Amino acid sequence: MNYEEIAKQILDNVGGNHNIVSIISCFTRVRIEVRNKELVNEDAISHLEGVKGASFFNMTYQIVFGGKCNDVYDALMKIADIKEEKNYENQTNKKFSWQMIIDYITGTIQPIIPVLIGCGLIQGIIAMLSYLNVDATTYGYQIVSAAGTAGYYFLPILLGFSSAKKLGVNPYIGAVLGGVLVYPSVLTLASSGESYASFYGIPVKLVAYSSTLTPIMLTMPVVYWIEKIAKKISPTVLKSVLVPAITILVALPIMLSVTGPLAQIISELLGKGITYIYSNFAIFGGLIIGATCPFFVLTGIHQATAIPIVLNELATVGYSVVFPILGFGNASVAGAALGVALKTKNKNLRGEGLSSAVIGAVGITEPALYGVLLPTKKPFIAVGIMSGICGALSLVFMVKAYGLGLCGLGGIPLFLGDTFVMWCVLMLVAYFGSAAITYFLEFKDIPEE
Repeated sequence: MNYEEIAKQILDNVGGNHNIVSIISCFTRVRIEVRNKELVNEDAISHLEGVKGASFFNMTYQIVFGGKCNDVYDALMKIADIKEEKNYENQTNKKFSWQMIIDYITGTIQPIIPVLIGCGLIQGIIAMLSYLNVDATTYGYQIVSAAGTAGYYFLPILLGFSSAKKLGVNPYIGAVLGGVLVYPSVLTLASSGESYASFYGIPVKLVAYSSTLTPIMLTMPVVYWIEKIAKKISPTVLKSVLVPAITILVALPIMLSVTGPLAQIISELLGKGITYIYSNFAIFGGLIIGATCPFFVLTGIHQATAIPIVLNELATVGYSVVFPILGFGNASVAGAALGVALKTKNKNLRGEGLSSAVIGAVGITEPALYGVLLPTKKPFIAVGIMSGICGALSLVFMVKAYGLGLCGLGGIPLFLGDTFVMWCVLMLVAYFGSAAITYFLEFKDIPEE
């Protein structure tokens, strides 16, 4: 596959460099935010070599390449001469909308997901070693454990950098503000038993912000405006040093006394809401989450909805009950692809279905969603049924995950614990149940060309 040629064709068919706002790579997809959808030749792009599927979500065009995504992304960035993802432009001219919020959350979290998954897998390895009664007091064990924990513990720093970059703020200012939230002396004050401290007369609520998601993300839009004002009032000759200093000093009390505590309240309410759902409406809640999560993946909004919820669970209670449900959704999608492969008379579709069924079971479902299920459509019925049923049962039995990673067989160590056997059972039920229902559905087969 000639990645440079594919990148050139993509660039030509999305309206050229001037029509691109930002380009982001995410495991299996290249996401291109465009200014004018009318300039995008969707038909031409969908027929390019290696493209598994493509679709719009508002102004973001998502092109699925599977495992070759990063190679295409690198070539595209090189051909388009884009050194970094372009920041939001003319923020003040944009009308506030829910799409703006979703785009901000997605654009912030997406770049750090690979490292969080890597840390999650390391945590899974540690859990497996603990399960095998490996001595946890050895230096090697503790260093590996630190590597797995660091990504989550210092999450405010990662998110500070990422969210600042998304908004066009100096990303190192974002990282410094995130660092303040996990600075040892700040955490010591938070654990002292006192509720409030004084920041030169400004009351500051003492909260332990390590591993948190929302405080720094709620703060950065405020920092955007502070930095903008700081640039206007700073003399040109001193701008490089005065702007960061002014921005940080003004943002600090706002973050520690307003946005940080407010975000923490939001996180706690979200956690209590999830607890209330699985305590009182486990079957209904699990059914709804399970039945809809595959379609969130299809549209790409799972990273702005489900992933923040999972990260919030891990930060507040140390485990997630939502993440396993995402895995059952993936297993249902993979099983449906297997069902299509077993029934179709189209050799190409059969091959696509079999490979997608294997990859999907590991935890990557885009090839199955775009290459197998979208063209045949009816298998989505099987996906919704089995994902919903297993989601409901998952909340009834409180199946847990202890980290973020691949939510299929590729993430087995993340689920080791007292509900591991039930996780295995529900994964098998979702996979083979979806395959069986799909096989007996009268979906419209695709004739061979």
